[in-house]
Amino acid sequence: MNLRWTRTKWRTALAIMLGATMAASGMAMSQSAVTPKTEAPPQARVLSRAFSSAAKALRPSVVRIDVEAERPKAGRQFRMPDSDGAPFFHRFMFPEGGEVIPRHGTGSGVILDTSGNIVTNRHVVHGASKLTVTLHDGRELAARVVGKDERTDVAVLKLTNPPRDLVAARLGDSQKLEVGEWVLAVGSPLGLEQTVTVGIVSGLGKTSSKVRMSGDRVRSYIQTDAKINPGNSGGPLVNLDGEVVGVNTLINQGPGGSYGFAIPVNEVRRVAQVLMKEGRVRYAYLGVRVGDVKGVEPEEWEKLGRSPKNAPKDGALVSELTPGSPAAGAGLRVGDIITSINDRRTDGAADVIDAVSSHPVGTKVNVSYLREGKSGTVQVALGELPSEDGSAPDSSRKVGVMLQTLTPDLAQSLGVHPSTRGAVITDVERGSPAERAGLRAGEVIVEVDRKPVTSVDEAVAALRQSGGQSSGKGGGPLLRVRSASGARYVTITAE
Repeated sequence: MNLRWTRTKWRTALAIMLGATMAASGMAMSQSAVTPKTEAPPQARVLSRAFSSAAKALRPSVVRIDVEAERPKAGRQFRMPDSDGAPFFHRFMFPEGGEVIPRHGTGSGVILDTSGNIVTNRHVVHGASKLTVTLHDGRELAARVVGKDERTDVAVLKLTNPPRDLVAARLGDSQKLEVGEWVLAVGSPLGLEQTVTVGIVSGLGKTSSKVRMSGDRVRSYIQTDAKINPGNSGGPLVNLDGEVVGVNTLINQGPGGSYGFAIPVNEVRRVAQVLMKEGRVRYAYLGVRVGDVKGVEPEEWEKLGRSPKNAPKDGALVSELTPGSPAAGAGLRVGDIITSINDRRTDGAADVIDAVSSHPVGTKVNVSYLREGKSGTVQVALGELPSEDGSAPDSSRKVGVMLQTLTPDLAQSLGVHPSTRGAVITDVERGSPAERAGLRAGEVIVEVDRKPVTSVDEAVAALRQSGGQSSGKGGGPLLRVRSASGARYVTITAE
């Protein structure tokens, strides 16, 4: 055998060996660039499946709500002044005439039953002229508002033609929630649909001046670090059992980050049931604005004409009193410190709201107070708190009045016959058409354009529809008002 190779043969063999070596090396490099497979702990897999199962269970019951509303291009809107206690009457500042432009918004909702009732936030649908509900499978359906309550920020819609295959959400018990419990926020944020975020219950508690919910009659809250964005409003907060435990309503951003707040489902359930039955929620009220005694500064005491020397450490200070209100009629005064209602201690403004809200309209309660160090008690028949949603006008006129449905007790305190029915004027906006017409606080509107009205709702509806035909001047509605001195007619002229 000839062991001597030519130079060409050696080169060929060397090239083959080098190529094989490089190929093997490249294969090794390729294998080492792939991340290794890991084994998830059993606990993590169980938790992951729990998230997935809860989201899947609620998916058919969560809807997207697209809102189209109209608003005047110019002009002022009615508003409600903030208060730490029972709010004052709504000031109805009717928007002036002008071009109407549409606005659009998106929110979320939860199907309550197979009849097509859907719960959401009131602020999602407020002012809506058109509502479109999108189901989980993409079907778009028309809906209407059944009722809404600004005090708890809860609203109920109903599908115009509900399909037969609707799936109602399973509602849980928010009383059983615990801090640290896992929850999911489901909704349609940022124009997306069926988005799920996960977090824990970060806090549970009662609202106060530090935590103000979107509805001033929501007395407790659920705080969560599950990510909530615009569009999540009205969507469900869900536990790992697939139960709705809250309705997402508010985002609070601060130095410590962003936290979401939800209305407890027990509160939502209660309000929704009333809205489906009656269309609105009636709340009792005293007719006072109150604040915590603890936070009152010395100069505030001076403005109220009171001395802090005899003031207790706790209590609710009456800072304003609504003319003709139940509290005013019973003899309460500005500067009084409410210490208890029906022997239920009031440490601050929130306790006054809680105590009053727990009674039906018309209930007589004993209000104990301190006045310059001397204690006293008065009996007050609770009136009905005016509803913005039941009275919000869309008239092209700005009238400028505060109204309250007249009750027999109010009538008696105003010096008119207890059988009188109508809407009592509690304040008149300075410079408004109402002031120029000579309307005064304490007068009761009993007719609009010669048609009787028996409540705020009827008065506002009549003012909205009025074209001033009955006045003979074409300037505005003709009102018949009654007071202790008798009845008279007043014409409201446009600006």
